[in-house]
Amino acid sequence: MLTKYMYPKCAHTFRNWCLSNLKYEKLYYGLGEPQPFDVTLRDGLQSLPKDIQKNYITNDKLKMYHNIIFNYKPINIEIGSMVSEKVLPIFKDTLDIFNTLNTFEIKHNETTSNPLDSINKYILVGNKEHLKNVINNPTINHFSLITSVSNSFQQKNTKMTLEESDKDIKAMLHELDNNKNRKVEPVVKLYVSCINECPIEGKIDNDFIINRLLNLNNNMKIDTFCLSDTCGSLLVDDFEYIVDTCKFFGLVPINKLSLHLHVKKGKEDEAEKIIHKALDYKIRNFDVSTLDSGGCSVTMNKDRLVANLSYELYYKSLCNYIMKKT
Repeated sequence: MLTKYMYPKCAHTFRNWCLSNLKYEKLYYGLGEPQPFDVTLRDGLQSLPKDIQKNYITNDKLKMYHNIIFNYKPINIEIGSMVSEKVLPIFKDTLDIFNTLNTFEIKHNETTSNPLDSINKYILVGNKEHLKNVINNPTINHFSLITSVSNSFQQKNTKMTLEESDKDIKAMLHELDNNKNRKVEPVVKLYVSCINECPIEGKIDNDFIINRLLNLNNNMKIDTFCLSDTCGSLLVDDFEYIVDTCKFFGLVPINKLSLHLHVKKGKEDEAEKIIHKALDYKIRNFDVSTLDSGGCSVTMNKDRLVANLSYELYYKSLCNYIMKKT
């Protein structure tokens, strides 16, 4: 195995690592080219202490975005949220950030022989009311929505029950599909939180989670269901049972699943086991962050917040998997 100092840290160094061995490259492409999905500017920022959040003005976020894009090269990145400014004031400039980035990238590509790669910029939308702020902007085509497998969590996070939340999400999907300003079909990622523990209710029954995923898939047109380990307590055996059952009964297409892990200190090996199991299933998208933070600060006490999966651990896990399989 590689020492921790030799693992790739970004898409560029990972590509070089893959090209160093034809077997590595072949296996990576055979897996469907797994990718990190960057959530630094959304989940990473929202869980920072309020006094630190105040230091992140718009220009700081723009610098963070460019640092992430040029140094880590993710294809997908969340740049903020449309949510209550009273609850999460750090996101009040999300639209300004999107418009600034969009204008910069258009001008850059028009005036250079070295255009920027297309980056999918996602915005998380908390509910139907907040969708009104972005629905008529035809350049915003990637959306993150939120639900969970816990009624208590959903009520505290969105002030809606699961049933009310489902109706709200369906209404948003309907509005997106029928909006006449939209030139391309929107891409929607749905976070399913509390897999498989709720910070309020505790452990959630795996069969209930599976049934919840089945109902969501049957009743909503979603591109990606992101299984979110909200408490950082998911074990590989539970993850395997949930995904295996979905796969065996054809409940949710595996190519629609992605993974959002929170990793407790000292639990990196368990996270790597889950990533390896996900790769076995050819799950291809894994949320990562450059910040050592993460978690739902609206529903959890700050002492229970757990950092997101890092690029370092993601690439370490991916490389170890590829080496193990070759």
